Amino acid sequence: MLPLGIKVGLALAGGAARGLAHVGVIRALEREKIPIDVIVGTSMGAIIGGAYAVGRDIAAIERKVREIVQSREFRKNRLNFLRETKNERGGVFFSVATLLRRGIVYGVSTIRPAFLSAEAVAGSFEAIVPQARIDELALRFGAVTLDLEAAQEVILCSGDLRQAVKASSAIPGILPPVRLNGRLLIDGGWIDKVPVLPAFRLGADVVIAVDITAGLQDPGSYQRGVDVMVRANAIKDTRLVAFHRRLADVIIEPDIKHVHWADFTSYHRCIEAGDAAAMVAIPAIRQLLRHERLWSVVRPGTGRRLAEIHLESSELCVE
Repeated sequence: MLPLGIKVGLALAGGAARGLAHVGVIRALEREKIPIDVIVGTSMGAIIGGAYAVGRDIAAIERKVREIVQSREFRKNRLNFLRETKNERGGVFFSVATLLRRGIVYGVSTIRPAFLSAEAVAGSFEAIVPQARIDELALRFGAVTLDLEAAQEVILCSGDLRQAVKASSAIPGILPPVRLNGRLLIDGGWIDKVPVLPAFRLGADVVIAVDITAGLQDPGSYQRGVDVMVRANAIKDTRLVAFHRRLADVIIEPDIKHVHWADFTSYHRCIEAGDAAAMVAIPAIRQLLRHERLWSVVRPGTGRRLAEIHLESSELCVE
């Protein structure tokens, strides 16, 4: 039994198609009766986490994901074009930079807000994420975003759920920013790929983090400026992820680093990898939750300090 009042948080990282591994992770935690009190997600982590927070029905979410990915409408959208770089396993920034090299995204972005329109993916969002208000969900939930104008992380923990996850998933250059409550918001992965600190901020005493980031690709020749830029950004991202990982109590790391971020046809592989990785972590999670002494000696003070530090650099956006 957990000590009275102890809350378990789940921090779900961004990673587009790789984020479907979150379905498998939650499925395993649910099956093993690991309690979840708080979910914070970035990008695809916000989509899956938000959908689960509505009704806590992971089987229904898995069915919806399968139906969407296999649908004719989804196969016809421009994400299939982005999969043409699937041999390059880097993150979203790396793939966008690859398209910039070809002049594709640059050409589109000079005449349109983004490579994909909001309407092109609206059906997929709405099929997975029900219409709901965040403050009325079954679980405490937050979606991580970045305010472009204020240069500040914003955690959306109230208001319209669909709008929140759309903002958290607005990949720069790929999907247009979302104007919400006077803010211009984009994908939270540009500031917080593995949202451990926001989970503490929303009340978690212990945080299980799911890291689906691709990590560094093999070094290249760096003969062109854009190659240097991409490598430098990848190193920065990797170091930031490493910092956030150290703040989590348990890390679940599905074996999907070689899945391209736009390859949604690999949904089954991602889901099963998430389930398998969560099962590997179950003994560590159970051991952590059994250590009641930890709560009175270590975690409460540490959690509060982390929340206070995060308060200085981010904003909890209520409406």
